[in-house]
Amino acid sequence: MRRFLYIFLQFLLITGIFGFLFWNAVTAVDAEGKNIFTVLCEQPKRWHFLVAAFFCQLFSVSLTIIRWRWLVRTLGLECSRREAFRFGFLGLILNLAPLGVVGGDAVKAVLIAQRNPDYKSQAVASVFVDRFIGLLVMLICCTLLICWTGFFARPEIIAQMFTHIVFALTAIGLLGTGIVFLPFFAKGHFERLLEKIPLFGKLCSKLTSALLLYCNHKRCLLQSSLLTIFVHLSFGMSLYWIAIALFPVAPGFPGLVDHLMFHNVANVTSMIPISAGPYEWALEQLYQLLAMSIGMGLIVSLMFRLTTILVALACVLSLHAYRL
Repeated sequence: MRRFLYIFLQFLLITGIFGFLFWNAVTAVDAEGKNIFTVLCEQPKRWHFLVAAFFCQLFSVSLTIIRWRWLVRTLGLECSRREAFRFGFLGLILNLAPLGVVGGDAVKAVLIAQRNPDYKSQAVASVFVDRFIGLLVMLICCTLLICWTGFFARPEIIAQMFTHIVFALTAIGLLGTGIVFLPFFAKGHFERLLEKIPLFGKLCSKLTSALLLYCNHKRCLLQSSLLTIFVHLSFGMSLYWIAIALFPVAPGFPGLVDHLMFHNVANVTSMIPISAGPYEWALEQLYQLLAMSIGMGLIVSLMFRLTTILVALACVLSLHAYRL
């Protein structure tokens, strides 16, 4: 019953967000009396940019899978390249699927744990650290891009809200990362405290112990973080190519750096446990801050999501068909 209620509530939230965005896009018209969907249909498409966006996302997703395999192999777990890509693309599909009952990260953890039954806590730790590195580097890139573009100086309330949230989360992430490397954690004191927690103490202690193993592999963490920079930049470039493929590049149209910031700021909403909707809402707000037509952010974000799903589906089918 609780799972059903959770899915039902998620369905209501997603429906409400998309209903609100689509209603605004349909009812808003330009000086010629056209809404954004009419403009989209009439505008000639530059298909080569959509193809470029597809391969750019393929490159980005492949880098995330390579990063995760580095983290898995660092702890001595068995995971071939083919398994890593199969698990990674399957997890991506489940993460992107609306109303997904099981998250992609959970599926990856289960699959790699089945591959290494004696190292289940390490398998879970690899997925957790992989996600944490992705989020922390994304927040750092987002902070730098906000400062570079001067977005933090915009007076609009929504711009200030995005800026404060990003800055606060970045500070918390960096502070938490620094605390983990303190001797108090490295010497095992924290795990012993966790063991005293009723019911889940031993499980939490084992997971924490597995996570702290990465403190002895700083080189792997650094390499994974550097790789993640290219992941987020490539995703932002893909978003830009999708935008210029669908709409004309007129004076005042957001440039590449703007789209790099847009993607990273909007992607902060991935921390919200809703599979779809928040990213589209955030991107729509960011486009409107730059005086773009109402609905443009929604259309670009939907094409971005569709492209990512096509990347995952194409790669899963290819791996299955050719047994790579």
